[in-house]
Amino acid sequence: MVGGGPSGLVLGRELAAHGADVTVVEARGRPGGKAWTESCAGYLVEHGPEGFLDSAPATLALARDLGLGDRLLPASARAARRYLYARGALRPVPTNPAAFLASGLLSVPGRLAVLGEPFRAAGRNGDESVAAFARRRLGREAAATLVGAMVRGVYAGDAEALSMPSSFPRLAALEREHGSLVRALLARRRHHQNGGGPAGPGGRLTSFVGGMSELGGALAASLGQRYAPGRPAAAVRRGGGGGGGGGSWRVEFADGTGEHADAVAIATEPWSAASLVAEASPALAAALAEIPAAPAVVVALGFAEADLGRPLDGFGFLVPPTEPLRMLGCLWSSATFAHRAPPGKALLRVLLGGSDRAVLDVPDDRLVALVLDELSRTMGIRRGGAPELVRVVRHARAIPQYTVGHGERLARIQAALATLPGLVLAGNGYRGISLNDCVINSQAAARALLGGLEGA
Repeated sequence: MVGGGPSGLVLGRELAAHGADVTVVEARGRPGGKAWTESCAGYLVEHGPEGFLDSAPATLALARDLGLGDRLLPASARAARRYLYARGALRPVPTNPAAFLASGLLSVPGRLAVLGEPFRAAGRNGDESVAAFARRRLGREAAATLVGAMVRGVYAGDAEALSMPSSFPRLAALEREHGSLVRALLARRRHHQNGGGPAGPGGRLTSFVGGMSELGGALAASLGQRYAPGRPAAAVRRGGGGGGGGGSWRVEFADGTGEHADAVAIATEPWSAASLVAEASPALAAALAEIPAAPAVVVALGFAEADLGRPLDGFGFLVPPTEPLRMLGCLWSSATFAHRAPPGKALLRVLLGGSDRAVLDVPDDRLVALVLDELSRTMGIRRGGAPELVRVVRHARAIPQYTVGHGERLARIQAALATLPGLVLAGNGYRGISLNDCVINSQAAARALLGGLEGA
């Protein structure tokens, strides 16, 4: 196993639980990848995801199996309230049609265009951008403002570039099945009222008392000596030893050593996996290298609550690409989860990056000044109010982007893997970027790998 983020750790744990002789090697000196929490002067700052939705039973079951059941921390009820910074002001995201009609998120023509969604014809099956899908269904203004902000919040991405069926497969499927998103939601509501399942893929945001790094730490601890941090892999090559057959593999490490294995799972980002398999399969490496990533910069700021320009009465806000701001959004971390800031203090996490790659090169002092200026414009934070905590975290490649053509790239990846028995890929670069996706896909990959070894 190469990669000690959530995907690699879950995959390794599943293999070990079924009796496989497995070692999970990780380049970093710690587990969890970007799902990492830093303790700073009484604040808990997430380097990556704020949490996961509790709608996936597999993730909750995993946490409980790891002994983290009493460490699960649901988000505050007030975090259900979300905001957009649109048309020059923070505006609550409406939760029902009446609130939407009365909101100022869109102009009157923009709201009327959304109301016409049930009467629009369904699109043809095939790949299209998220923006094109949204314009067809909701109109241009809603596509740019509402959907543009959502895509920034989930992928830090560009709705014009991302593939709808790959990035939001459930929404794309609702149109195929019902011809309309509104009709699909009504059908699901009727199903729920008649004793069916939940009305949609929602859920409550959930973390752990000590932050998201608790999960990676518990997974690594469950593997014991099978987890090997601080051991970066340099290449994964075919042949030579292992099981003695044509499907055996060799993992070579940066220190010049290597190990043989009957099978290898690579659970790194696609671009890292591409360099590892470049010699074993140029075709696979080329397809993997085509999956891009968006950069992200997290600017965490700790304030006295009295210095904020408004109460933190929600999860935070997103900024549509139509607004003249560089930030993608701001998460009100201390309002969402307990224990994220000392008493009387507030923790904000401002997100930047995405299509704005230049932000990676802005020095910390200028970046913080920019963020404080934009917070004064959006939230009313006093320009002279200096934060008592400042932490800047930069991810040059943060979130894989499922751009138009992603499905075809996955097909080429699968075709290449079919010629490489004993090699498996896992991680958030392929079929879902959330923690829930990583858990579900890694458990499935473990079953496939075990089945392949049994059939060899």
